Amino acid sequence: MEAAEVELLRRQIASCAAARGIEVDAIYEEDLDRNSVQLVACIDAVLEADRSYLIVPSLLHFAGFNNPLEVRRDLQSRGIEVLIAQDTKSE
Repeated sequence: MEAAEVELLRRQIASCAAARGIEVDAIYEEDLDRNSVQLVACIDAVLEADRSYLIVPSLLHFAGFNNPLEVRRDLQSRGIEVLIAQDTKSE
């Protein structure tokens, strides 16, 4: 992924958080050639937070685990609100 694409995703995440009054504690970036180790670490960190939000660029980020909609439902059943950054218009 090009640096400009990564920066756009970071801005989309920040914009999504700001639109909802959420402070971003960390951004986990996945390496495309790895098995989502960063996403697992991110979910573990979110499970330990007082208020649990997970902002992803799109549900496709869950595709390596199973059906993305099922993964989202599972996370929500654990008290993690999953937000999609692309749902918020960026500048």
